[in-house]
Parts: sequence; structure tokens; C-alpha cells
Amino acid sequence: MSRYQRVGDWLVENKVISIEQRDEALRVQSESKQRFGEVLISLGFITEAEIVKCLARQYDLPICNLKEITPTENALRLVSPTFALSRLILPITVTPTEFHCAICDPLDIEGTDYLTKAHGKRLVIFIAGPAEIFEAIARNYSMPMASKSSEDLVAQIQAQQAKEVQQTKATKVTKESKSTAKPRKKKIHDQPDRKELLAAIAGTGTDSIWDAFQD
Repeated sequence: MSRYQRVGDWLVENKVISIEQRDEALRVQSESKQRFGEVLISLGFITEAEIVKCLARQYDLPICNLKEITPTENALRLVSPTFALSRLILPITVTPTEFHCAICDPLDIEGTDYLTKAHGKRLVIFIAGPAEIFEAIARNYSMPMASKSSEDLVAQIQAQQAKEVQQTKATKVTKESKSTAKPRKKKIHDQPDRKELLAAIAGTGTDSIWDAFQD
């Protein structure tokens, strides 16, 4: 893109969503603390593929189709499954000077900077949707839920997001009528499938320098 725009403004300008949908998503986001794109998907205003396309344009990143890519063993060994799941970053290939990864959040500077400094290579990043990366991590690290289809995982993640949005709306109504405290809302990073995977790999002896990031 020739100029920076907020995601919502870009989507409105390109007629992907309406002004009313943008404003509704911003209102829900302020209550739920989810990412803006996650809220749009949960509300049914946009698909994950459309969000990925927008981010790719905005940050000038190539889109990565993880169904057509097989990460190398060398790349996978450099990143623990714990780190991959916690940041939704999938290692793809490694060269003497570069480390290629797929990410869903171009603003995860903390995670990408850690990879660059820890491995001493230039990080080359591609963008993909969170559900796609989540399924690819499970599949390529041979995790317990890898047998589930990507469609099932996408459906589960979207259902969880929709549930959280509805809970946020209900909480706001309750707060306005009864002045009760609003519970802290979960993000997609805390959705049940990821918790199950993290629990499954805990204590397996799969250690690497990347696990130190969690301490």
C-alpha cells in the first residue's frame, strides 16, 4: 500500500465491509479485547482469507498457502512446538543466512525479534490465517489433534470467537442494568484446542532454546 491505513478503514475503502460494520466491530473489540480481524470474523462480516489479503497488502507481505508447503525438518527443529503454538508462528525453511516463517500477526514484534536475535539470521516472513497456521503446526509437529481436518479446526475457532463476542454483548447489557463487573475476555490464543495441544506436549522432554522464551 502507498499509505498506511487502519485495517478497518482499508476494508471500508475497498468495500469489503460497510462503515456500520466497521463501527460495530470496533465497539465489540473495545469490550472483548480481541484483535479487530478476529471480531470481524466472529460477527460474520468477513472471512479469514479476506483479512489475510488485507494484512498482506497493508504490510507488503506475501501470502503463504500452508496446504501446499511442507516445512523442512531443519526448520522445525529450530522452534519448539510450545513457542510455535504460543505465538502462532510456523517455521518453514532455513538457509545459511535466512529463516523463513509463516505468521498471522505482522505486529508480533516481540516474537519475530526473538527469532531473529536467537538464531542470528534474517527473518523472512509470510502471512497466513491463524486457523491455517494452527492446523499446520498441529500437523507438522505431529500433535494429538493433527488428525482433525483444517475445516474442523477453522469451524471450532470461529465458533469460539462467535461465542466470546456474544458473551461480550451479554456482559455489557448486564453491566448496564446491574452494574456488575465484566469478566476479562479471552483471545483466540486461549481457545480450547490450543490449550489441549499445549497440555499434550508439556513434560514430553521436547526442549529447545525457544522454550526459554516462555519463562
